[in-house]
Amino acid sequence: MKQRAMPSSGRVLPGLDARLLSELTRSGAPPADRDAQPREDAATTRGFVALYRDAIERLEAQVARGNGHPPMRKQEVDLMCRCLLSCATLADAIRCAHDFCEMLTPRAGALSLSVRDTRATFRMDSLRRTRSPAACLVDLTGLFCYLQLFGWLIGQPLRPDEVWLGHPRRDDAMPLLGLFNAPVDVGRKTYGFSFDAARLDHRVIRQPGELDAFLVDFPFRLIDAAPAVVSWAQQVRGFLDAALAREQALPALAELAAWLGVSEATLRRRLATEGSGYHVLREQCLADAAQRCLHETDWPVTRVAAFLGFGGEEAFRRAFVRWTGIAPSRFRRERTASNPPVSSDMKRGAGP
Repeated sequence: MKQRAMPSSGRVLPGLDARLLSELTRSGAPPADRDAQPREDAATTRGFVALYRDAIERLEAQVARGNGHPPMRKQEVDLMCRCLLSCATLADAIRCAHDFCEMLTPRAGALSLSVRDTRATFRMDSLRRTRSPAACLVDLTGLFCYLQLFGWLIGQPLRPDEVWLGHPRRDDAMPLLGLFNAPVDVGRKTYGFSFDAARLDHRVIRQPGELDAFLVDFPFRLIDAAPAVVSWAQQVRGFLDAALAREQALPALAELAAWLGVSEATLRRRLATEGSGYHVLREQCLADAAQRCLHETDWPVTRVAAFLGFGGEEAFRRAFVRWTGIAPSRFRRERTASNPPVSSDMKRGAGP
């Protein structure tokens, strides 16, 4: 694997600034307002927030032209958040968001909530005519916006156990995927996530007086955020996923701690408090990537092993059996039989 380049600041979500700038250039989004104040250094909190907001707003305007309708205005998003404060429970709030967006169709997209057994499923259909890398970044930001908002309303994160994207190329969404700290699937009809249905009965505890502070930089403040918004496990998983996407060796715990501005012992303790750990997150990252490679590509197992940094096919096979209980070849046969692969090779798009 390639050598890593240490991030300029451990507080910036790894690779997102470069990914946004790359997509702005590639999509031909309109230039920034020439009369605007000079942008601050993206390595700072304020600079990163400004970059993220500016990039998403410009990409959203570009995507909207291709779909024939403008996006929701910031004032409408703020008004929707204010309406949700009047709801009694999270379930009521999600239904209220659905009704609000329905009034603005197609500009606000379509939301839905379903419950089966102990799992709640939230879906977001952006009603795009066409799908593009720019639309993927905009829609993924919207999905994370709802995840933040719902967790904020009840005073605790939802912690999804599965996330899916209405976009066929996973790499177009990098490195935002690390925000969710959950398995992410692509190529679905909609965007969405599932979570513990018990959360739906939780009371909305926020008061109107708290809303203005919440809306500052919402939903663009992904760094220096409270753990309830971006957990330490999410930040670590984001670094690991970003490194793997660039075919770089996965960073060690000590390196991650340095990039995040804490000691190794502190990072280990904070991960443990969240019920996680570096080894667990590293194994999850490799296991998810291995399954994705075996399903979405026709690479030989030896190539998959090399891509993931294993010394040989046998070492990878042992690890894969430990993760899934079956051999890589059997996994590929069973997955291909039930769900044919999207392409014959790993699609490595416009990621940084």
